[in-house]
Amino acid sequence: MADAVGVSKKGEKKKIIFLIIFIIVAIVAVVLWWLNYRKYISTDDANLDTYRIGVSSQVMGQVTRLYVMEGDTVRQGDLLLTLDDSVALARVSQAEAQREQQLAQLASRRVSLVTARKELNIARLTEQLNLENYQRAKAQYERNVIPLEKYQDVEQAWKASKLQTEIARDRFPAVEAELKAAEAAIRAVEATIASARAELGYYRVLAPADGIVGKRWVLPGDMLEAGQTAFTLNRGTDIWVAVYLEETKFKEIYLGQKAQFTLDAYDKLTFEGRVYYIGDNTASEFALVPPNNASGNFTKVTQRIPLKISIDKVEGDDGQKARVKLVSGMSATVKIVKE
Repeated sequence: MADAVGVSKKGEKKKIIFLIIFIIVAIVAVVLWWLNYRKYISTDDANLDTYRIGVSSQVMGQVTRLYVMEGDTVRQGDLLLTLDDSVALARVSQAEAQREQQLAQLASRRVSLVTARKELNIARLTEQLNLENYQRAKAQYERNVIPLEKYQDVEQAWKASKLQTEIARDRFPAVEAELKAAEAAIRAVEATIASARAELGYYRVLAPADGIVGKRWVLPGDMLEAGQTAFTLNRGTDIWVAVYLEETKFKEIYLGQKAQFTLDAYDKLTFEGRVYYIGDNTASEFALVPPNNASGNFTKVTQRIPLKISIDKVEGDDGQKARVKLVSGMSATVKIVKE
């Protein structure tokens, strides 16, 4: 009986000890939580983010070849893909053939202008000669040296030459106008050729900036529409922590505020930075389906305000520091220092 009582007392002592330990652990946890709450504004709704560039074609065409794949680093101006340019090449050839035709017409118009100028000079010389003959015949007729018929023939020849001069003079501006039209046609064809050659360059899609190919959206043989995204480039040089902070914690946030964060991928590293951007609207304002409270079915939801935190410093395990690679989309846990 005494042994049973002793065992019972020992069991009660163990329960009391466990209860005391539990209470101490709970108090320590509450104190640590309180200290963290007083010092930091915490959230795990955060991830690494970077600028993304959608690379698209300016023309429609079938993809013939890809020169980069996901993960490749590219420089501005690097060739990313080519499209089938057979139709564009045909347009360039057609425009060049039209230019040759217009050049031939231009040469013909220039010859016509030279001929018209010569014909005008001949008509003027003929008119001058017939005028002199007429003046001579008139003087001879007045002295009764030649008969009336001879005088009238010379007069008619002079009048006819005057008309020929007028016809040649009137034809000359028309030939000049035809030459100017041919020259204008040449300029129009040259512009068409330049446009066709420029369009031909659109069938080679180049990298608009330095970056890393984050996503490939097409394969050889796909029909790519004008404006359709073929690649998404990540600007690897510009990366930050995108934070979506509850509006209930927003009142203590300001620009330049210090922050610390950890990444799930590198649990032994702590990064430091500062708040350098505070959004002017909540994240839901630009959602694919923005909130609409006009229907009457309203449920209040805590809104989140976007922040951006710079990455200025990293501390922690040297091994992880040597291998660290920051990738857009990595999950982060952020602590913003209250000051």
